[in-house]
Amino acid sequence: MKAKFSKDEIKEVVRRVLTYYLRRRELQPERRKRLFLIPRFPVGLQELLAELELYGELETVDFFLEERTEAVDITGCRIFYLSDAGDVSYILNGLPAYERLELYDPSLEFLRAVREGEERDLMVKITLCFLLSKKPVMARLPYELASLSGGTFGRRTKELKEDLGDMGMIFLDLKPETGEFLPAGMEGSLTLVTEEAVRQAHERGERLIFAAGGAVITPLAAEKAKECGISIRK
Repeated sequence: MKAKFSKDEIKEVVRRVLTYYLRRRELQPERRKRLFLIPRFPVGLQELLAELELYGELETVDFFLEERTEAVDITGCRIFYLSDAGDVSYILNGLPAYERLELYDPSLEFLRAVREGEERDLMVKITLCFLLSKKPVMARLPYELASLSGGTFGRRTKELKEDLGDMGMIFLDLKPETGEFLPAGMEGSLTLVTEEAVRQAHERGERLIFAAGGAVITPLAAEKAKECGISIRK
């Protein structure tokens, strides 16, 4: 009897294989680290850890958690806690060494605090530090903000995402996508970002477009990118 696989199962296998080989092609002997901020209890974090471990990413990640938890097994990386003064000091002193910041499932209240610049919250202050330094800040969410219910709540939520996007924040799924692991040489290759380039990236399922430092981004491309939920990074 032949085993039958669903389209979703086949798609997941293809995604993992492509991600693995794209990751293998990245030749970066001195990769800089990224910081994961987890501003509330990390529900579902174990699945992300499995993805990072699969592609050899755990050794390049530090985790900074608001709450201590024994529910998640984090091995191969370092973990720090907001309640530990020594950990807080280490993270703050080491901020310049981190290449990018990732927020794991932040609450809407946390995102609003970032938009309003409420620096009394240490994790919000760290997030603002990365945004002001023009370093990538990625918020991983289990849902698409723009897809929430309509009415006043939906409108305000959409405005929140747009405001944070203008500040430089990128929104991603909880699990890394294939396009997040780019082979060496692809980053910064575009000198002109057009509406057609954005459309093609959207059809490939990409969330990020990396352009050269002095690249020209046409107004239509910027509008199309916002419509498709794609971030353009120089």
